[in-house]
Formats: sequence, structure tokens, C-alpha cells
Amino acid sequence: MNKYFIALIAMVILLPSLFAAISPTLYTAEVEWHNYKEARAINSDKPIFVFAKMRFCTACAAMEKDIFTDPALAKVLNERFIPVKETINFALSSFVFDDLHDNDGEQLNFRGFPAVMIVKGDNYSLMHGYKNIEQLNTLLKMH
Repeated sequence: MNKYFIALIAMVILLPSLFAAISPTLYTAEVEWHNYKEARAINSDKPIFVFAKMRFCTACAAMEKDIFTDPALAKVLNERFIPVKETINFALSSFVFDDLHDNDGEQLNFRGFPAVMIVKGDNYSLMHGYKNIEQLNTLLKMH
């Protein structure tokens, strides 16, 4: 009986620690990223949320690490938008978003990175620079 009592005490002590260690990996929502071409092919009324980044961009990497790992933000992006992440090369960026033009008919042009964009049909709104969670939530509520 002494062995069973010790085993029971060990379970009571260790089980919460084990659960705490594995629960973030089980329940953390992650953004379900697509590329732009895939997102355009999806038959949905949801707007497309685009996170455009460049290689070696420290602000882009910081947004990926600190902002898009937020479970609440990931949930909103996954439920209300089609999330897209694209790594842009200045020379090739026009080929990624070649279907988007501004009100003057000019093709989409990035002026800095990171950039976030909401695409509805052929219309888009584009914002440049690092955005924190509050700024992104405000943007997402508007669309």
C-alpha cells in the first residue's frame, strides 16, 4: 500500500507540471499561411490578409516572431481572413501581385518592409512598417 500512495503523490505532483509543459504546443493557435496564388484560387468571400516581407529584414523577422505567434491574432486571421505570407524580391514583386492596381491603374508597388495589405476583389489597402498587435487588430476590425 505504501508503493501506491507514493505513486499517487508523484502523479499529483508531476501531472500538472507535465500538462503545463505540453499544453502550449497543443493549444497554441498558429496562423495558417498560404501563398498569394493559393489564396486567390480559394473560392471565399473572406478578404485576403497579406504579410509581405523581405529576406534579412529584421523588422519582418520581429513581426513573425513577436506578433504573428499571438494566439488571439492567429485565431482572427484564420477565421475572418485568408492569411498570406510572401517573401518579396524587389525585382520580382510585380509578378506576385500582378493582378492588383491602385485607383490610377498603376501596378502595386511596395515602398518598404514589412508591409501588410488587405485585398478584397481587385482592391487593396497597403500599410508599410512594423505593426504591433493593437495596430493589426484595429486594421482587421475595419475589414
